[in-house]
Amino acid sequence: MKSITATLIAIFITIFSAFKVNAQAPETIWLTGALTAFKTGETVIVNVNALSATPIQGFNFQIRYDPACVTPVTATSPISGMNGLFLPQNSGLVDASFASSAPQTVNGIIAEVRFTTLGGCQTELTLEKADLAIRNEAGFAAPLGGISLGSNKVSLTIDSAQGAAQELPAVSGAPLSLAPNTIAATPASPSLPKGTLGLVGILGIILVVGIFILFRQLRGANNQPKR
Repeated sequence: MKSITATLIAIFITIFSAFKVNAQAPETIWLTGALTAFKTGETVIVNVNALSATPIQGFNFQIRYDPACVTPVTATSPISGMNGLFLPQNSGLVDASFASSAPQTVNGIIAEVRFTTLGGCQTELTLEKADLAIRNEAGFAAPLGGISLGSNKVSLTIDSAQGAAQELPAVSGAPLSLAPNTIAATPASPSLPKGTLGLVGILGIILVVGIFILFRQLRGANNQPKR
């Protein structure tokens, strides 16, 4: 029993000791959009891209938008095994996080974000923040340091005329809802720094996987015939 308790404590220390690890090679994250001109009611698709020489196990990003011009719908990741983590959404800021139980190599699109246009306006989507998460050599979950932010703006021109039905590419991966939170926030409630919830979510998935592996190992040991 003491060994089990000690192992669980070690897992918690491993997960929540998030030491920053510097990248071994230039790591870059940037935002792109194939189209910039739209009509009202049409779907805007932008991509979050990353180039990392270090395999990652999760990422988080924030995109600033004008809620009078567009509204976010969903985010997905084309990376196999990279699952979205639901976070409360505030109007005007997309906050999305994804995590994987195994390291993944990234070189290109890591997430696709879809918006719906609301009316005639000119606006920009701005990638304000982006992080990559890894597991370092000591087994700790850690945000990857030394990341540079490349092109972080996509300019949009939206016509007030109603758009026709669009032929949209199929969604890759399970959609993560980005609908803004309609519950009013309590002014007196303390708030975590931006992006903290995303990192906590990523660490939470790694924690669950670690406990599951521990459970499997213990069950296998108990099933071995006693001598």
